[in-house]
Amino acid sequence: MKPSSVLLVRLSALGDVVHALPALSALREALPRAKVGWAVEEKASSLLEGHPELDRRHVIPRGALALAARRRDAVGFLLEAGRSLREVRAERYEVVLDFQSNFRSGLLARLSGAARRIGQPAPYAKEGSRFLLGEAPRPVERSVHKIDRNLALLGLLGITPARAPRPVIPEPEASRALAERFLRDDGRRLVLLHPGVSAFGAFKAWREEGYAALARTLRDRGARVAIAFGGPLEQESAERVVSGSRGAAVLAPRTASILDLAALLKRAALFVGADSGPLHLAAALGTQVVGLYGPKDPRTYGPFWENAKVVRKGVRCSPCTLRRCARPECMTLITADEVALEAAHVFQ
Repeated sequence: MKPSSVLLVRLSALGDVVHALPALSALREALPRAKVGWAVEEKASSLLEGHPELDRRHVIPRGALALAARRRDAVGFLLEAGRSLREVRAERYEVVLDFQSNFRSGLLARLSGAARRIGQPAPYAKEGSRFLLGEAPRPVERSVHKIDRNLALLGLLGITPARAPRPVIPEPEASRALAERFLRDDGRRLVLLHPGVSAFGAFKAWREEGYAALARTLRDRGARVAIAFGGPLEQESAERVVSGSRGAAVLAPRTASILDLAALLKRAALFVGADSGPLHLAAALGTQVVGLYGPKDPRTYGPFWENAKVVRKGVRCSPCTLRRCARPECMTLITADEVALEAAHVFQ
């Protein structure tokens, strides 16, 4: 029997939330009248704001919870956690699909009140989450892309799409206006370069001087090159790339939400960046993408869609399972000429 209500859990991070969107689309197609909610933490939550395939968005305040924990404020922590949990439990979801399957997502699934809790199989279930989740599909090879791993969870509901559906990403009027103001009165094709990566994955970054040299090459091919950024640290990096480009690139406009960024990405002829949330968002939107990969296996973590290309060096230790590396030659040895060669089809 098909469920009448389903809660999706993918709390973080942006790229992983993007990778779960095809499962949402497949679920909505199979269960058009079901109530579907999504539990997500603040940093990625704006991607799901006003999403037409969702009935509820539950924003879990990880920042407030972490602050209360650092201050040893047990009362504040319990108040914040209790508010979020009551909101989820009030919806009386029948099934939880926990795409993240770590301790905090598994605990939320366990406390949600849902009778069925479906999560990732070993070895992808982490931090003991398999003891909090009741069901899992059969394990797949590590080389299987994360989008396909997520879709496999739907199989336990009898939903087996023939292929991953292209995700739906809303475009609010304010986001559209921001992007069109930036593009106004400039007929050149927009290329967005994104030197940023998460602090957790800093060794996945490419060299700033590589982005600057690439900007000069793409400018000479007639492109309008802009450097995209997120928070203050990414802005500092973007400003250094702009300076190093010697006039070939400008800063992209500051974006107040992920949907603002998506509106810019959607209108770009090309996006170039390392393994990061904006890369996967650009690929999902159908923008031509060149992803720069070293530590991670692009078969599993790369841009999924046919509009994407990947640049990798043949370094013996790549891909790896390290969390940090003092000499990430798999990234530093990538040259601007190699990246420009992969981007050439956009300008033909």
